Amino acid sequence: MKQFFKFFTASCLGTLAALGVIALFITGMVMSSASGAKNISNGTILELDFNKVIPEKSNNVVQSDFDLDPEDYPGLRKVKRALKNAATDDRIAGIVLSTKSSALGPSTVYEIHDALKDFKESGKFVYSYADYYSQNAYLLATTADSIFLNPNGLVELKGYGALLPFFKPFMDKWGLKFDIYYAGKFKSATEPFRRTNMSEPNKKQTKEYLQDLIDIFSDQICENRNLDRASFDEILEFFGGRNATLSKEKGLVDVVSYHNDFHAFLKEKTGVKAKRKLKTQDLEEYISKISLTSGTAKNKIAVVYAEGNIVYDNGAPGQVDDTRYLKALDKIKRDKDIKAVVLRINSPGGSALTSDIIWNEIEELKADSIPVIASMGDYAASGGYYIACNADQIFASESTLTGSIGVFSMMPNMKKFLNEKVGIVFDTVKTHDLSLMNNFVYDPNAAENLYMQQATDDLYLQFLNRVADGRKMSVQEVDQIAQGRVWTGRKAKEIGLVDQIGNLDDAIKYASELADIEKYKIKEYPYVKENPFKDIMKALNATEAKAQSNSSLNKVKKYTKLMQDLDLMLQMEGPITRMPFSIQSN
Repeated sequence: MKQFFKFFTASCLGTLAALGVIALFITGMVMSSASGAKNISNGTILELDFNKVIPEKSNNVVQSDFDLDPEDYPGLRKVKRALKNAATDDRIAGIVLSTKSSALGPSTVYEIHDALKDFKESGKFVYSYADYYSQNAYLLATTADSIFLNPNGLVELKGYGALLPFFKPFMDKWGLKFDIYYAGKFKSATEPFRRTNMSEPNKKQTKEYLQDLIDIFSDQICENRNLDRASFDEILEFFGGRNATLSKEKGLVDVVSYHNDFHAFLKEKTGVKAKRKLKTQDLEEYISKISLTSGTAKNKIAVVYAEGNIVYDNGAPGQVDDTRYLKALDKIKRDKDIKAVVLRINSPGGSALTSDIIWNEIEELKADSIPVIASMGDYAASGGYYIACNADQIFASESTLTGSIGVFSMMPNMKKFLNEKVGIVFDTVKTHDLSLMNNFVYDPNAAENLYMQQATDDLYLQFLNRVADGRKMSVQEVDQIAQGRVWTGRKAKEIGLVDQIGNLDDAIKYASELADIEKYKIKEYPYVKENPFKDIMKALNATEAKAQSNSSLNKVKKYTKLMQDLDLMLQMEGPITRMPFSIQSN
């Protein structure tokens, strides 16, 4: 027995010692990776690649605490402030854009575009090089002093299109279906589950908002590159940037060269000897080495970021839920130094229940004489518009997708699948006609169908009344522009759903004026918990392994997006106020 305890004790001590060595090793790696955190050499070039999502609030994205490849996701406001800081930072020589394809949304890409143009006013250079350019990547590239393209590359200008999947044939084959109820002839989110093609109203709205988006895009490109609009339309029509030679002939790019020639050009531009390396930093590195304060004044303006799908009960970062947002808004109401609130919305909608809960919180803020300004990002549609409609003023970008004022409910119906494919049948006993309503194993009866449609219609009428009260319109006026129809921010302003075209900074400035305060600091909500393993995993991941992992992860994310959207809809509690699609930017 003595020998047992001897060896057991020795084994435990050995394990603890090993764990201690590992902990010291990891700590050393983390400290090593953080060493020189504030060192930025003179003549440094910011190398920017906008190939991943930029959330509204930093790291407000869905990530696992145990993600083996954690990343930082700087928020849009932080990115813009960093670019503004770089313009006056004597250590930064200029910017190189290396964006081939962009993950930025329809409004975010223009905000980054404008920030790059503002940076150029400092007199520092902006150059762009890529092996090829997608449409959004090219929009960013047109802010550059010169655009470089690989000799075997192309500029993928071909206009905007919509490609919608329809699941009904698959569902029919397997005996699956949804019992669907909706209000609004343009409310097309349920079409993939009840049709095999787009309805005419859906085609009409899609064609019109895509045309509006391509007009905004084309006007900006033509302005930046000094191109004639008719000539640019011809490029879009005939894929005029399909190779490097044509791209240069048509004025889309300035220089056709390989990457090493571009590097040689940059070295000459910055006075770096041919044998020496260029001094570059990516955006995340640069942000980690500078100080971006939110001000020191006593007065505060609260910026509440409502981004992602709107869900009921406890949500994750990158989602809007009633639990976290009620806590955040309650803190705001109790903070006497907060003089105004800016609700920054980037959401396609979701739970009608949560949307109405947040709408009511906005009413309470206004009742306490706190001005509330809504600022719309890429999306503020359906439930996203619901939580904006009672704000004192609504800002949107021209390319924001908003409106979609409509409601739908979907209940899975597994009866045929279980009966015919699995061999399970059900029988029922009820005390009342509606006792087993909303059950997924049998077909709803006439009374149940009537109730569900009436509930959907009632919620739609409530939505119309909320908008009518907030926008000082009649219910009939709102109904004419509602019906689930999606509008761009530019059109939304014309029809009265939006007050001003502007970004978050414009909304903050307006909020300060409404609150009559000149000096203030920004307080951001909701709180986003940091991944405790992020720094450790970053230190342990080798650069090459990380690149390979990112490539694999990006493919997985791309191919699972449809299933994630479907799963999210199945998780929704009660009626849903959500826009009928999601846009894949590139």
